[in-house]
Amino acid sequence: MAFSEKPHSFAARVLAIVALAHGLFAIFYHFGATRDVNVPVDALGNIAFAIIILCALLRLLAAVGLWSLTAWGGVLLIVANVTELGAAFWSPKILDFSLLEIALRVLVLLAVAALLIWSNWSHKKRSYYL
Repeated sequence: MAFSEKPHSFAARVLAIVALAHGLFAIFYHFGATRDVNVPVDALGNIAFAIIILCALLRLLAAVGLWSLTAWGGVLLIVANVTELGAAFWSPKILDFSLLEIALRVLVLLAVAALLIWSNWSHKKRSYYL
């Protein structure tokens, strides 16, 4: 377990709850649970729908990994955030995120990266973590 120490485990579990809530909200929202759009693929477009749902599923898997205190959960959360941010900056017409949504993704990305680095530095043997 990568986050077996007490402060690391608390931070990992907090990030797991954030990832779970963000992933579930994205899935419910984009499958039309909170609005009157019959076909969410038509509202977003095929590429944007695929990117958002894929990243939401990655967030759910990352939440499981972070809750079980493993490093792969943090890596999956980084991959999901980098994918969405990259797609949003590469083509803003496809993914139209607000400034608050981008800030949330950057904040989570920095928090997970800081947790992984902090956990890595606290271990005496680097090969144990990686």
